[in-house]
Amino acid sequence: MIVQVNQKSIGKNRRIKTVPLEFEKAPLNVYELIEETVRIMVRDFIKRAKNKEAPLTEEQIKDLSEIGRVSFGIVYNDKMPDANKAVETAVTAYRDGLVAIFINDELVEVDSKQPTPTEEELKESRIELKENDTVSFVRLTMLAGRMW
Repeated sequence: MIVQVNQKSIGKNRRIKTVPLEFEKAPLNVYELIEETVRIMVRDFIKRAKNKEAPLTEEQIKDLSEIGRVSFGIVYNDKMPDANKAVETAVTAYRDGLVAIFINDELVEVDSKQPTPTEEELKESRIELKENDTVSFVRLTMLAGRMW
C-alpha cells in the first residue's frame, strides 16, 4: 500500500513535498501508523548510510546554502539508529501532544479518558487509511512567554 506523506523541505523555502511510502499492510490504528512510518524512515536512513550516500541531495544543499548553513553529507557519528527506540520516542511525542497527525487534512484524534492517551488507547483507536491517502505529521512548538 502506497501512502503519500507530506514532508517539509529544509532550507529557506521550506516547501512541503509529498513523499510516497510503501506500507506492507494498511495501519489499522494510530500506533501502527506511527510505528510503521518510523520503521520505514529508519530503514531508508540506514540504507542510505550503508551505501555511503550523502544524507542531503543537491537540492537540499542548495536550499541550505541560501540560509548560510550547509552540512556536506558528512556523518560524524557512525552509530545507526535503533528502530525500536525511534518508535518509542515517536509514540511518546504523540501521546504528550507534541505531534499532531492529519489524514487527508483531517485531524486524527484518539478518545481518551485522560489528558494524554495511553499506548493501549492508541492501539484501540481505529483509522481508515486507503491507497494514496495523504498523511501529515505536524510537530507542534510551544510558544515562549508567560501564561496569564
